[in-house]
Amino acid sequence: IRPIAVSKTIDCWKLADGRFSPAKVGVVIERELPVYVNGARLATASLAPGMEKEFVLGYLFGQGFIESVDDITSLEIETGVAKVTLKDNRKASAGAGQTSYRIVSGGGRSAYLSDAAFRPIKSDIVVSKTNIFHAMDTLFKAAGLYGETEGVHAAGLFNASAEPLCLVEDIGRHNSLDKVIGYALINKIDCSERFLISTGRLASEMVTKVCRCGIPVVATKTAITDKGLEIGKKCGLTVIGFVRDAGTRINTDMDVRVIKEAGMKI
Repeated sequence: IRPIAVSKTIDCWKLADGRFSPAKVGVVIERELPVYVNGARLATASLAPGMEKEFVLGYLFGQGFIESVDDITSLEIETGVAKVTLKDNRKASAGAGQTSYRIVSGGGRSAYLSDAAFRPIKSDIVVSKTNIFHAMDTLFKAAGLYGETEGVHAAGLFNASAEPLCLVEDIGRHNSLDKVIGYALINKIDCSERFLISTGRLASEMVTKVCRCGIPVVATKTAITDKGLEIGKKCGLTVIGFVRDAGTRINTDMDVRVIKEAGMKI
């Protein structure tokens, strides 16, 4: 089986030492995926190729249209189109009725769930700070597409020992999270005993999806918004930001900064 192409090489001009010279650079491939639910067009997603079914499941779950894979009769990806049939079309209507759509921080459209849709997270998981760092390091080491293109986000689901269950790269932080959620749904993973690592900013809509899964701990290498913290607190979610182990390389415009001392903010 031929692997799915997720990047391609293009010609460009590179500026170095004050001079332009011809060079080649890898860019991530972006594909559109229209999503139809019970015959009606719900949305069109832009995402990197691969794990389309996981993405659709995670998206529908995160938007409140389904509670599990058992709510779906069929899910098919044909000629670049996702077609979903729900067992009960009233669930899709009810999900839409309980949400309002808004432009989110990533620039797309996302459902805004009311506070009543948030369930308290129940978990006995204990994760050491060492394993948080280890999981973040694992995610970066596995991020081959980022190393090639610097054009993607990544997310990973881990057990308490920092062993990865699912690692995903995609052009959007929402996409990578949706694919992880979809993977967990398909494989019936108990998310209450797992933790999530992300490379993306944890704004309210990202935290909402994590809370809906019942994941008790989420960590990112970057920032968290006040609304994200507020929602996390309501659900009992532990939110960790700026996770950067010693030796982590951070791209800053035209330079690279190497973190000398490990740190995080809980």
